[in-house]
Amino acid sequence: MTQLSLYDFYRLIPKIDLHYHLLGGVRLETMLHFAKKYKIDLPVTVAKSFYRKYQLPGMPRKGGIEALSFLYSIMKDSSDYHKVITEVAEDAKAVGLRYIETFWNPSDCPISYNKLNPELIKSVDLAEKIYGVTIRFIPSINREASPEIAVDMVKNIISNPHPYVLGIGIDYKEQLAPVENFWKAYKLAKQNGLRLTAHCSEFGLHWRNVETSIELIGCERIDHGYTITENPELTEKYANEGIPFTVIPSNTYYLSQWTSKDEWQKKHPIRKMAEAGLNIIPCTDDWHIHNTNSANCYLTMVEDFGFDLDGIRTMIENSILAAWISEEQKYIWKKEWLAQFDELRSRLSDEPTIDKEHHIHYKRP
Repeated sequence: MTQLSLYDFYRLIPKIDLHYHLLGGVRLETMLHFAKKYKIDLPVTVAKSFYRKYQLPGMPRKGGIEALSFLYSIMKDSSDYHKVITEVAEDAKAVGLRYIETFWNPSDCPISYNKLNPELIKSVDLAEKIYGVTIRFIPSINREASPEIAVDMVKNIISNPHPYVLGIGIDYKEQLAPVENFWKAYKLAKQNGLRLTAHCSEFGLHWRNVETSIELIGCERIDHGYTITENPELTEKYANEGIPFTVIPSNTYYLSQWTSKDEWQKKHPIRKMAEAGLNIIPCTDDWHIHNTNSANCYLTMVEDFGFDLDGIRTMIENSILAAWISEEQKYIWKKEWLAQFDELRSRLSDEPTIDKEHHIHYKRP
């Protein structure tokens, strides 16, 4: 039996990503390709300023939201999205990521929804044939635009239904537009059988944004949600209800708050959420923009946050149960994938060293 290194173990275990922005998966060279294709002046130094890998001290930096906005403005043809989806699937296969629910913002796209969505469907079908990676879509409200634009987006989704389009989300700068502003779009989506999630309490913002998303809007899944632990009563309630929280180990806001591993292990809200028994699911958010990948998410959960491999197994199970797939598919994946996890774990040359002071044995009741 061939022994595995820890790196290979994180790479090979079967994984799901429920919080993946499609254009956050655009490679640097692909951004430059689109700029050249459409004769847009984009110096390499400017392009690199969107990517954390190249954001050196003293050099210009742009955030993930700026990167997504820029990419939507320069991707003008369905073939551009086909290229991105193909590369996303190729990247996913390389690190054992088997299923992705990806956000994209139709209202930011220069191509109409009814024209682009059928092409997206063709692209993910082809990508699955080539790479064995399943990709599904969550059209997302740009909360920096008006609530009326959000309603129009949902109407377009309803008028062009497809089983690969699972539900709606909301993203971008939360501090400028709380989720309740978009109640009408969410209500319309729910009335027409779409699933609901929302980015909230991401940038250290108030826990009430999580409460509003769940209690008022009716979201069944929360993206980020870190400050919920500041309300112990709600934290206990949502832990008991098993509400899934897609958390991001590479989250920009918290990386800027604390730079050392020791500070992360004492203060990071992901640890607090786990300790409180919340249903947390590690995800990538913006794969290339954040300079991360699905395997690195789990590596970070162990090496930086102090989780053990039992906890990682629980998170993978959580991710299957939180996915917007059929109950039959959940049963199949849970049985097969956890067996594969256990087999791969049995081949480890060494399990990760446990830091007893900061160790989290994460197992939801």
